[in-house]
Amino acid sequence: MDTQETPTGYTAAITELEDLVRKMQDKDCDLDKLAAYTVRAKELIVYCRERLAKTDEQLKSILQELETSE
Repeated sequence: MDTQETPTGYTAAITELEDLVRKMQDKDCDLDKLAAYTVRAKELIVYCRERLAKTDEQLKSILQELETSE
């Protein structure tokens, strides 16, 4: 996250991303801000993908532990 702060969590990132999408879709969207909105949206998408991948790994590990303990 180069442009702004790292979100406090996945939900905060999704909320911010949804807000950016609304701003970008608004017919009165300031063209000068569109590039900045797009950059931030990309950062948030990367963050969300990383969080999802990490959570997926954690869940797989937990499930594997459960299978081996049976």
